[in-house]
Amino acid sequence: METDIQQDFQKEIIEAVNNGSDLVFISYSMLENTEEKIKFALERILEKYKKEDLITPIFSCIKELVSNSIKANAKRILIDEGIITKNDTIIEVITKLRAVLNETALLEYGLKGKREKLSTRVYLMVQNKNLIINIINNLPLSKETLNKINDRIEKSSKYDSIADFYLEHPDPAAEGMGLGLSMIVVLLNNINIDWRNFTVTTDNKEKTFAKIIVPLDN
Repeated sequence: METDIQQDFQKEIIEAVNNGSDLVFISYSMLENTEEKIKFALERILEKYKKEDLITPIFSCIKELVSNSIKANAKRILIDEGIITKNDTIIEVITKLRAVLNETALLEYGLKGKREKLSTRVYLMVQNKNLIINIINNLPLSKETLNKINDRIEKSSKYDSIADFYLEHPDPAAEGMGLGLSMIVVLLNNINIDWRNFTVTTDNKEKTFAKIIVPLDN
């Protein structure tokens, strides 16, 4: 039965890719099954445009952004539950957040996130010979946080190695958790995609948007 469902899903994806239709995946917790579906869709799109060499780095970028979104949702729930408080130090916040970053706890917080409508949506669409990847989270960013993110993205753009970046810009308070954004920029640099094709924005009210534009015509 599960095999039949998987085959039906794959047929739908292949048909959508062949027709140039947009694809959307909604997630509340990054489970292996969700990862496989997103990767399958990405593979079909990049294979269609003979860009198979981009599958691994681009999927790594998507996975990192989805993971960050789900962590943000878990943090919001921990705040609402009073587990994380405004008096906590950065280290205390990270420690409490790490406590729920395992498969069992993430599933539990995924169910809580669904009840609170804290979703992560992954959109894959081809427009004007570009693959547009949008990861949308139902939480806004503060101006301070957005400025930090953009500063980190810009600094990372000057590096071809994530190790070199971290050696020169260590982030001990976050115990490496801030490396994800830098990793994405470095990966894009290494596959000759302009780092400015990666952006993070917010509507200041309800949502945060992470976008990657992948050229398909060169």
